[in-house]
Amino acid sequence: MHHFKIASSVLPAVLIALPAGAQQTIRIDFHQYASPTAKEYQAAIGNPVTSNGLDFYQSSGFDVNNRNAIGTWGTSDVTAVNRPTNIGSSTTLFGTALAGEIDVFRSSSDPVFGTHLDPFSVFSIDVSHLYSDAYSPFTLVPINLTFYAFTGQYADNNPVFSQTFTIPVPGVVNGVRTPTLQTLFFDDRFRDISNLFWNQGSGSGSAHQFTNLVATVPEPSSIALLGTGLAGLFGITGRRRRRNGSTKV
Repeated sequence: MHHFKIASSVLPAVLIALPAGAQQTIRIDFHQYASPTAKEYQAAIGNPVTSNGLDFYQSSGFDVNNRNAIGTWGTSDVTAVNRPTNIGSSTTLFGTALAGEIDVFRSSSDPVFGTHLDPFSVFSIDVSHLYSDAYSPFTLVPINLTFYAFTGQYADNNPVFSQTFTIPVPGVVNGVRTPTLQTLFFDDRFRDISNLFWNQGSGSGSAHQFTNLVATVPEPSSIALLGTGLAGLFGITGRRRRRNGSTKV
C-alpha cells in the first residue's frame, strides 16, 4: 500500500507541472528577414516564411497560381515613410496583394492535406496601417481586421471563431503621416489553435503590416522528460510491488 501512496502523491505534482513546463513562449519579430529596402519572400506551400517555429503563408485557399509572397520593411530603410516605428522589432511583414489571406501554422504541421496540424497559442500581435500619404492616392480609412482560428484538424469540422480589431489611420509625425504599431491582444479562445488566418481586405487603404507575434508552442523536450519521469515512477512502484510480494510467505 505504501508504494501506491507514493505514486498518488507524486503523480498529481507531475501533472500539475505539465502545462507550465511543456509550453515555450516565443516572440516573433522576423529579424532574420530584415532588409534595407522593401523585399518579397516566397510564402507558398512548401516554401513558407518561417520564424521561430511558426510558418507564415500568403494564399487564397493555398492556390499555387496566386502571388504567394510576403513583403518586408527593414528598420534600416530610413527613407520609407510608411515604415512603422517598429520599437522592439527589426522587421514587419505585409501581404503583397489586397485581399490576400495570411495563414499561420506550426512548422511541424502539414497544411496541404490537413492531416497533421499541431496546436499552438497566440496572445498578441503588433499591427499598423500600411499606407501613408506619400504612397496613397486615395482617402485613407481605418481598417477592420478580423482574425480567424480553428482547433484540431481540418477533418474535425470544428467551428471557426474570430476576433475583430480596428486599425486607425496613421497619425502625422513631423509633418508626415507615419504608421505606428498597435498591439492587438487575442482572447482566451486563441490559446489552443491549429491555424490562425486573416485577410487584408480590399478597398482604399486597407493594407496592413504586422510583427511581434507572441505565442506559445508545446516544448518537445519537456514532453519527453515528462514521459521519462512517468515511466520511471511506474517502474519504481512496480519494482516495490514485486519486492514486497517476494517477501510474503
